Amino acid sequence: MSLSNNMNVFTTSIKNFPDLAKNYLFQVIFEYESGSALSKVIGTDDFMLRAKTASLPQKDFTQLETHYMGSKIVYPGKATVAGTFSVTFDEFQDMYISKALHRWQNLLFNQAFQNDIDAIGITGGASSNYLKDYSATVRVVLYDSALKSKLPIEYKFYYVWPQALAAATLGQEASEKVTRECTFQYSTFEAIATGE
Repeated sequence: MSLSNNMNVFTTSIKNFPDLAKNYLFQVIFEYESGSALSKVIGTDDFMLRAKTASLPQKDFTQLETHYMGSKIVYPGKATVAGTFSVTFDEFQDMYISKALHRWQNLLFNQAFQNDIDAIGITGGASSNYLKDYSATVRVVLYDSALKSKLPIEYKFYYVWPQALAAATLGQEASEKVTRECTFQYSTFEAIATGE
């Protein structure tokens, strides 16, 4: 049997593949425990509609080595499933994102003492001794080109909290929208079948 080397993209089996996944057809959905301190700070739809960039998770392995008769063999070591992902949000004139992320970070450590929007909270400490009270579950859901169904998998990040809220640069000579980029820490993630 001869191996055909078909170089014409229009006659290969690639024409039977589905559309390419598009990096702009996604939603970032924030979920949290009902009644938790976090549930009083953020809203799912407000975050979802303002999220403009996101990232999919990374999984790393350390390596273990052994040597025998002059050759090295490398084995997978410990897996790292914790990590960070960044989300860039558009900021509107209600300053919702800046307020919500500031208040969320104050659940972790409240530096407010006088006129801060969270000055009535306890200063200098976390709002709770329980991770569930100040962390969220975040889903990144991708959609098909026709926006009729989800792609076959979505990613779910667990125990998410805002590690770093980047500074937003303002400029008198600029003509751009204000965005806020937040790096979130997570403890683990799953790739979950959507059933689509």
